[in-house]
Amino acid sequence: MTSPIPSLATTVGSIHASIIPLAQYHAPLLCLLYVPLATASAPKFIDTSIVLATCSRASVLRLALESLLAQTFNHTLEYIIVDDLSTDDTPAILRDFQQRSRHRVTIVQGTGQGVAAARNLGSSRAAGIWIASFDDDQIAQPNWLQSLRDLADTTNAVSVGGALALQLPVGVSIDSLGPRVRRVLGEHLIGDTPILYTHGLLPATNNVLIRRDIFARLGGYNITFTEGGEDKDFFERVTAAGHSLWFQPAALALHITPASRLERPNLRWTSLRLGASDARVQQRKLRFLAPLWLASLRVPVAYLRDLPLLLFAKLRRDPSATIDDILCSLWYTQGLLRALPAILFPRLASRRFLRSLDFRVRNGER
Repeated sequence: MTSPIPSLATTVGSIHASIIPLAQYHAPLLCLLYVPLATASAPKFIDTSIVLATCSRASVLRLALESLLAQTFNHTLEYIIVDDLSTDDTPAILRDFQQRSRHRVTIVQGTGQGVAAARNLGSSRAAGIWIASFDDDQIAQPNWLQSLRDLADTTNAVSVGGALALQLPVGVSIDSLGPRVRRVLGEHLIGDTPILYTHGLLPATNNVLIRRDIFARLGGYNITFTEGGEDKDFFERVTAAGHSLWFQPAALALHITPASRLERPNLRWTSLRLGASDARVQQRKLRFLAPLWLASLRVPVAYLRDLPLLLFAKLRRDPSATIDDILCSLWYTQGLLRALPAILFPRLASRRFLRSLDFRVRNGER
């Protein structure tokens, strides 16, 4: 997911403008440069490989796979699905999907290293020119993949991101959630027409199409980002390498959002995670100074804007949606600040806080 607080500046002269050695992130990516796009033994040329990583989400995985089966796509296609050590009915659901699909389905066993490693592993098995990344708790509209692919052809882009709307529980209106809460929950809606990503906005790994050779050349996702942020880190490197990124609103997916994710404990956990991961992304761009610079911008926001707004909102007895929006901003800043010691002084400070933000900590999810 992307950060609830857009990036405050675009850093010039990123150290990631140079090619990052592939082995720095995940060894299986090395084979991406050597897997031919079509071989004599392959049944046919593969245009796009849909890569999906899953872990113990059988109830929503079934809906995601059904939406992928319903895609209206005019090119050749394959599915690469990484089962990252699921403990529920996921293997049976994947076998059923494999039998029903008219396209080639490859099921890969993950290693339990997290979602970034699982996506890298799936991408290393892909044969398509394009890799389409999707999540196991989403429902793709029938024209999702075709919309991404069409814009890639039209713009000659190396990567195209799609839109993500929230599918809320019955009885919950989107209007009952503030804009910051919606972003924390994963909403990604930035316009009604295709546009270039600018001003710090970037695609997310749960709805994006990227050329496989570019993905390999830039080293894939950094598997150390177990708390999230691997998508922002990667696409920062894509832009630093001089490539343009496009947003396609027609490539819509619905993010299945259970009631538990609307509760404050989850909003707090997710906001902390976003703050911590943004601090790590900034540290990778300019080492020591970048996260301190980001913190110096966020602390005044917390004390001069968010805390007074929270006080007034409580005095006025504002709706919980208003208060939740303010709290998410404060929690984001808290996550950034709490992550700084482990980021800046990894040999001296404890990484316990960062470990608590691992995706797998939340109800057995990635």
